Amino acid sequence: MDFLKKLLKLYMIFFKVGILTIGGGYAMLPILERELAEDKNLLDMESILESYSLSQTLPGVVASNASTMIGYKLYGIPGAVAAALGVITPSIIIITFIAIAYKRIGHLEVVQKIFRGIRVVVLALLLDSFTRLFKMAVFDKKTFAVMVLAFGVVFFDLVSPLLVIVIGAFFGIYAYRERVGS
Repeated sequence: MDFLKKLLKLYMIFFKVGILTIGGGYAMLPILERELAEDKNLLDMESILESYSLSQTLPGVVASNASTMIGYKLYGIPGAVAAALGVITPSIIIITFIAIAYKRIGHLEVVQKIFRGIRVVVLALLLDSFTRLFKMAVFDKKTFAVMVLAFGVVFFDLVSPLLVIVIGAFFGIYAYRERVGS
């Protein structure tokens, strides 16, 4: 019973993180620090940052990856499940309510105009992300050529995006070794 209480407590911590993490995974770090390190004294900040950093290297949403890793670190597989469910539950509830509302009022012209406006803003956010990523990833002629080539083969559907990512990983190893001189 005591273990179940710990899992419920962990679920509630990550439920709170799920509600308050507006703006992406970076917004969850201060909440995790306060909840796990300062208030509950479950982990130190170094362990939280380690889990968070590693979760950024995995496919998927940073918040769910980080919560799963932290939950696993604390209580094994049951902890991973409790933390992951805790962080995704608020999103599921909110999206469900939005879907129900949209089904009832989505046909209204004002709602359609709202979504057109949202699409434009999302495009602007994607372009902002693209420029930031471009500045970090493209640092010479070789990386620019790889970016153009990768875009071309994916855009024209010549090769699976998964294969492009794998080839990109090998290129990254090669480029890093060449820069470092190993």
